[in-house]
Amino acid sequence: MSEYKMTRLGDVCAFQGGVNIDRSLLNEDGTEGVPVILHSDIEKGQASTYYTGDYSKEQLVHDGEYLVSLTDRLSIEPWNGEDALFSHHFCRLCPDTEQLNPLYMAYALSYIFSKLEDDENAGLLEDDVSIDDLQETVIPLPSLKEQELIADVLRNAYDLMNLQFEQLDKSEDLVAARFTELFGQVDVNDRAWEVKPLGALTERLKSRSLLAKDRVPGEYPYYDSIDIVDSVDEYLFDEDLLLVAKVGSILTSGDAPIAKAVHGKIWASDLVHVLRINPDAGVIPEYLEMVINSLDITSSLRGGVMPKLPKSSLNELPIPIPPMELQLEYKGFLGTIDEQCEKTAQRITETSQICHSLNQRYFESAMSYE
Repeated sequence: MSEYKMTRLGDVCAFQGGVNIDRSLLNEDGTEGVPVILHSDIEKGQASTYYTGDYSKEQLVHDGEYLVSLTDRLSIEPWNGEDALFSHHFCRLCPDTEQLNPLYMAYALSYIFSKLEDDENAGLLEDDVSIDDLQETVIPLPSLKEQELIADVLRNAYDLMNLQFEQLDKSEDLVAARFTELFGQVDVNDRAWEVKPLGALTERLKSRSLLAKDRVPGEYPYYDSIDIVDSVDEYLFDEDLLLVAKVGSILTSGDAPIAKAVHGKIWASDLVHVLRINPDAGVIPEYLEMVINSLDITSSLRGGVMPKLPKSSLNELPIPIPPMELQLEYKGFLGTIDEQCEKTAQRITETSQICHSLNQRYFESAMSYE
């Protein structure tokens, strides 16, 4: 039983539906019309599509106001951008600030929505959600002062987790900067080191996919492309190797790495090239990983909708060969950063658990209220 009274959201919050957009009146050049918010615009806080149809000023959402997505994935997000229209796929929440703190409302609904997403039997999510559904949603309603305190606790907890994620991002930037310091711009070989084709430095090993139904859970990572997607009870390889993506949109994303150095017992699917480095190659996996991820492989790809990096093209990739002492210095530096990142990842897990526990404490009563 909740220590706070429960209330219908419709009793403490007004709702405004979005505009029925005539798609023939949309444009992306921004020369005329008013910005209109699409799902992809929420996180970046900037609308890239414009509407030249009729609307009223009351239908504009303002910076800091909250929108609920009624289709796709049920969610509540603040709009952090210029005044813009929002379509009928959203509704705007206008809390009565004498009864309901807006940030408290957002945290409460985020928790309730996430629980509904997790509940396969939640009838609310079988179809698109309506404003009527939202009005009937029940939330705990402590005093306004208590709401402010709860919102402040959660805001600080989530801020801490965001800083930890930012630390991981900065670690990646640091590794890239250190690599460039040691090896220069390897894509143009500005240090004028000897260059050899990748095929002269490595041996390609045969990998094999396991269907999901044939995988027995175990301790060994199962790589599909260069990502771990499962753990299985057997392994194909037990050595220092380099994995390079063979097929898929990862090859054309431009931002995602396509190569990864791995060590020890693993299973790799046939969606990835598995490379063993020759003993006399003069390169180590960690160095090769960064080099390949630095190269523009566009001209090496084949296929249209589903791009592929064939063995022949992979073997031709040009690899500068720097002194081994520099590579080992980089490997040692990378090991130190990896240790720090593992600790940060553990702290993120712990902070996430704290956030979940706090949300349960504050809002779980809404899930069992009748």
